[in-house]
Amino acid sequence: MTLLIDVGNSAIKWASLASNGELRDSRRQLHRGVSDLSLKLIECWRGTLQPGAPMIACNVAAPRVVAAVTDAACALGINSVRWLHTQRRFDGSITLVNGYRDPLQLGADRWHALLGACALRLVTDEALVVVNAGTATTVDCIDAPDADGKLPRVRRFVGGVIAPGVRLMLESLARETAGLPAAQGAPSNFPDNTDAAIITGVLDAQAGLVQRVWHRFAVGLRARPRLILTGGSAQILLARLSIEEAAIEDNLVLRGLALRAELVTSGHSISE
Repeated sequence: MTLLIDVGNSAIKWASLASNGELRDSRRQLHRGVSDLSLKLIECWRGTLQPGAPMIACNVAAPRVVAAVTDAACALGINSVRWLHTQRRFDGSITLVNGYRDPLQLGADRWHALLGACALRLVTDEALVVVNAGTATTVDCIDAPDADGKLPRVRRFVGGVIAPGVRLMLESLARETAGLPAAQGAPSNFPDNTDAAIITGVLDAQAGLVQRVWHRFAVGLRARPRLILTGGSAQILLARLSIEEAAIEDNLVLRGLALRAELVTSGHSISE
């Protein structure tokens, strides 16, 4: 059974890819500030990996995190981890063209989240706005598939934006100001205390970014794109949005990795 690994800015997420294409036993381990990360991963993975089992991963974290993943894999009898990068184009059960000016500059997490979103069963002929609400918040736009009748139908990633995520915004206020606390609590429509004012301001700033990009794309399309959210802050962000065509989907990056892993199991080569 293949282990899929998403090495993000703050945490490592993984899941097993079953023979029917489903993700099983998804878990996560924070790596920020963890000094014995490889030992933590060995503890997490021991008993779930068979020696020689395939491991397919993507990474946006520091080299020390990649080294910890590799060391843990070796300790468990896995000879190598296959690290996948962004592509200019993916051709598989779906087709997605990378519209970045320099396609390889697009983060591997964003690319695989876009692949995962395109593969969702709920997605048909709609254009998509994909929000990954993690350490950074990314808002990316994908055109509806072409209508030329050919299969598989081609989609195109047309561009997107990057901003600090919810946690980074909260931490920066607490760190860079003398009188503001590390805010906790829930947002309010009309905050009457400092914690609520900070939480509400940050979440409304995030929601405003998402809605602005979604609206800009909708105007250009003359249609309402479907909004897909993923990441640790997806739920609290969704609650501040007023877009009806919105849904939360977990593990989009791992779903994207699964698409590329399926090509390996079917005997096709995959560009890394």
